[in-house]
Amino acid sequence: MSEQTFKVVFKGKIDRTIGLARAKANFAKLFKLPESKVEAMFDGKERTLKKEMPMDKANHFRAVLKKAGIKVSLIKNEVEEVEKTMEDWELNDPGTVILRPIKPPERHIETSHIKVDIDFDHLEDKPQRDPPEVDIDHIVIDESEEPIIVTKEVEVPNFDFSELDLDEVGSIIVRQKKIETPDIPTDDLTLDEAGKQIVEKKEIPEPEIDISNITLDVK
Repeated sequence: MSEQTFKVVFKGKIDRTIGLARAKANFAKLFKLPESKVEAMFDGKERTLKKEMPMDKANHFRAVLKKAGIKVSLIKNEVEEVEKTMEDWELNDPGTVILRPIKPPERHIETSHIKVDIDFDHLEDKPQRDPPEVDIDHIVIDESEEPIIVTKEVEVPNFDFSELDLDEVGSIIVRQKKIETPDIPTDDLTLDEAGKQIVEKKEIPEPEIDISNITLDVK
């Protein structure tokens, strides 16, 4: 499969912080175009600046233009996949080894410095310990049918409801406390005339960006 490439497309969009006049001047300087051709490039129509560029070079190209106030888009180019037919396949003879197992290299472990000191004359069998004896003579199994746990009846308490009263349906149980409306003085407040501008807008001068050290050459 071939490498994925991108198309760089320009539709006349710019960075508003830089301004249209400055963006046109930067565009003319980067692409070395006369003023007449630069004006045509900003008419809003889609134009392709680069047809095929790898991803890293396309991103670098877009970053340089963005710094100059020019907005572009990257569009993926369709990658043609080569279809393999049965004619491209080859069959090996029956019994051909396709994958050979990898034999790990033999490792030599040096054991000359290891010594085992065993005195065979003093070897003894370890005696087996007998299980401990547990005295169960005092344990008795009750074979009677009487229950082990005797249940005890609990008396139900007698509650006296004679002194309780029920309100009528719809009665208010909790009364809300009325909050008085605060007295806010408005004698010192004044209203401006209709149509008067409340907030004054300040014009911010367009920033001047030096692009003399910027180049579109992609290595």
